[in-house]
Amino acid sequence: MDLPHNILLYIFLLIALAIGYLFGRKERERPRPQSVVIKDYYQGLNFLLGERPELGVDRFIEVMAVSDETIDVHLALASVVRRRGEVDKAIRIHQNLMANPVLSSANKQLVEFELARDYHVAGLLGRAEGLLVEIVARRDAQQTPAVELLLDLYEQEKEWQKAIDVSKRLSKTNHSIRQRVCHLHCELAEVHLRNDSVDEAKKHIRKALALDSSQPRGHWLAARADSEQKKYRRVVRHLARAAELQPGLLAEFLPLLRNAYENLEADAEYERYLSQAVQRYPEPRVLKSLVEFRRKNGMPWSNAQLLEGVQVAPSKRHIPMLLEMVQCGQGDDVERAIQQLQEIVQEEERHQCSNCGFTSHHHIWHCPTCKGWGTFGY
Repeated sequence: MDLPHNILLYIFLLIALAIGYLFGRKERERPRPQSVVIKDYYQGLNFLLGERPELGVDRFIEVMAVSDETIDVHLALASVVRRRGEVDKAIRIHQNLMANPVLSSANKQLVEFELARDYHVAGLLGRAEGLLVEIVARRDAQQTPAVELLLDLYEQEKEWQKAIDVSKRLSKTNHSIRQRVCHLHCELAEVHLRNDSVDEAKKHIRKALALDSSQPRGHWLAARADSEQKKYRRVVRHLARAAELQPGLLAEFLPLLRNAYENLEADAEYERYLSQAVQRYPEPRVLKSLVEFRRKNGMPWSNAQLLEGVQVAPSKRHIPMLLEMVQCGQGDDVERAIQQLQEIVQEEERHQCSNCGFTSHHHIWHCPTCKGWGTFGY
């Protein structure tokens, strides 16, 4: 726990509560003695800063008047306890506010949205969805944040069609929204491809590409769908475009690309593509595929050429090829391979989110930390 930060928050809260007390005492028909109220405020603050924070929340709820003038005080306290991970206390504060008839309609709408946030954080997704759907339907001041939170919730539950439907209330001129909805259509396309519903998958792929043709995922899915329908020349075109858009993913595409070229009986074309790709997209698996293909087809490939390919972008994925060279090579080639191994042995290659830095051993489309779509690369 960051103690200085929490103390500053509570000092701010104490000032806000004092303001709430001044407003609240005017509204009580039978005001409690000032000394008792001040004692309760101090006791509540001591509980919050001490080992009994749950009693502090109870005490503040008890002594703080609820009104449009003090609403910010209640919301500030709820925000503090929610950030501390004590969501149940935030829920109690917001439910206490919702039960009070004196709040204006606008403030009640705000409290209702904050209560939905509490439910979402607490994992009570059904309750959160119910409140958010009501807020969105009302079209009040909280509609836009409610739509955004509902979109988060549907993504979390993998309810892709519901997410697409609710996203229609957001501006499609916003690039981040278009990119997000593009990936939602891609998710539905993935589902249909797994269920062998290729035509349904292609409907969502077309929508995804119409929303954002700069995303490689749509082209990759289009290639997969075309492969199912044996349209192999189109597979090659889609995968080439996907590799141009995100070169680091080329190795992921290679099995599908190899299958397309085999069915086209175009081995020479495949070898030429790999040779060019090694220079443009220095990814170890691409180099390995080229070496294996050439050796399988009786084409010469010297250790010197292999080392040149490795040196473009050394990686741990090159280690098996370098070890084979050490075992089977001779003279300078062995020494150069050992030197290259020493240079890369400490490096670790992972897929990393360009937004938040989260790393993964395999490529993923949706970052679990920052929730960004299509942000992963080498």
